[in-house]
Amino acid sequence: MTTTLQKTSIYTVLIIALIIVLVPMAVMISVSLQTPSTINPLSLPKDPQWSNYTEAFRTGNLLPYFGNSILVLVMTTAAAIGVSVLAAYGLHHGKRYKSDAMSTFFLMGLILPAFSGTIPAFLVLREIHLLNTHVGLSLIQIASGLALPIFLYVNFFKTVPTEIEEAALVDGCGPWRTFLKIIFPLTLPITATCIIVVAINSWNDFFNPLVYLSSPDMRTLPVGLMAFKSQYNTNWPQMFAGAALVALPIIILYLFVQRFIIKGLVGGAVKG
Repeated sequence: MTTTLQKTSIYTVLIIALIIVLVPMAVMISVSLQTPSTINPLSLPKDPQWSNYTEAFRTGNLLPYFGNSILVLVMTTAAAIGVSVLAAYGLHHGKRYKSDAMSTFFLMGLILPAFSGTIPAFLVLREIHLLNTHVGLSLIQIASGLALPIFLYVNFFKTVPTEIEEAALVDGCGPWRTFLKIIFPLTLPITATCIIVVAINSWNDFFNPLVYLSSPDMRTLPVGLMAFKSQYNTNWPQMFAGAALVALPIIILYLFVQRFIIKGLVGGAVKG
């Protein structure tokens, strides 16, 4: 009886979560295929307007914004993963009291409001001449997105047996070779998770590009979608079509990296 109740509760929660995720996506796709004069989010389009997607891509000038977003995403993700895994590895092997203090310091990034450092960061980027540049925006996203990856990596390294590193050192591997050849491959499941988190935050970031990028040709996709909204009118079908195009790459990335999560769980297993 208890097992049946548990299964029913689990499936109920899963169904509710699935509805919460799929209903907004269904509404977005439905509206994107309608005309501005016949918008009804709760009904299916009678005559799907697939041309809304091509018009959204052309009218919104999304191609340069795609390039800008991809450039920022690649820089941010690569740097954030590299910095966080090395920082976590150093914290794991540091003196206990110092490592705990530094870990707590990084965890404050999960507690402090995301906008609390906007003005100081703006002034710093202006002084080092990185304001209104993709490198400057990437630095802001890296700094604001390190807390969670470092937390995940630190906790993962605690589960790695020290005998693995000791055996590598006995075999003649130096610290860097041990890390790159033996330890880092074990982190593939966590790395895949961190890539997803950092990439989604970078791709969907609206506030930071709006603040730190002033030139229209430097805009990323979330800010570029504002082109569909004017002072007196908003083309909602084309805006929703643009939003669907913006969401598509990150969904593909998630599906791609999901395979590596499974491979990493199998390939990173420690056999006794």
